[in-house]
Amino acid sequence: MKQLLLLIRCLLLLAGIAGMLVSAWAFLDPSAFPALGEAHGMLGRPPSPRWRAAFAFVVSLAVAASGAGLLRHRSLP
Repeated sequence: MKQLLLLIRCLLLLAGIAGMLVSAWAFLDPSAFPALGEAHGMLGRPPSPRWRAAFAFVVSLAVAASGAGLLRHRSLP
């Protein structure tokens, strides 16, 4: 069971780092990843590509921190 949890943590760490790299690239060059199409059924216009990239960076940072064990609670005595 410990090996499975270690594998999941490693995968989360790698996925978070990859997501941070891709979203940083999309933030610096918004035309690198064009929008997937118009937003259907939304009340307003979708946010700009830079806002989406910034949000994806924050989510990827949280995934990487979770994989690294930085978001775990302390052990109770």
